[in-house]
Amino acid sequence: MTSRTDQEMAERLSKRRARMLPVLAIFFLMQQTAYFSQPDTGRVVDHFRVSAWIAMSVVMLAGLTSGGFWLRPASVRALLDDEVTRAHRAKSMEAGFIAAMVAAIALYFVTLFEPVSGREAIHLLLSVGIACALLRFAMLERRAHRDG
Repeated sequence: MTSRTDQEMAERLSKRRARMLPVLAIFFLMQQTAYFSQPDTGRVVDHFRVSAWIAMSVVMLAGLTSGGFWLRPASVRALLDDEVTRAHRAKSMEAGFIAAMVAAIALYFVTLFEPVSGREAIHLLLSVGIACALLRFAMLERRAHRDG
């Protein structure tokens, strides 16, 4: 049986997650603009920039698919992962997939006029998919908390 404090902690963390996801998605997108605005010159800093993007992508995707809060007790994580949250997560993954497919179609037409490297295409598709999924999940979670 869960204690009242676990329920209170889960409620507080759920509200915090709803507030923080849009901020994280914006930071993620800002990182992408920095990546695409500066050409890759092969310097060490460019490798660090790509490594930072990969690490942030992995963390964002892992947090989105698992619900995050890995350092919290299992009872709190179970309360955070209720049916509504799982439905929101499924809808957000659907939105991320659709956004990535639309970006792939757009990228196909862009390559008719401008060459795009494989790395740039992967970077763009992955970034669009993750950012869209994060933003959709954040919108759904915020709406659920607002509607109460």
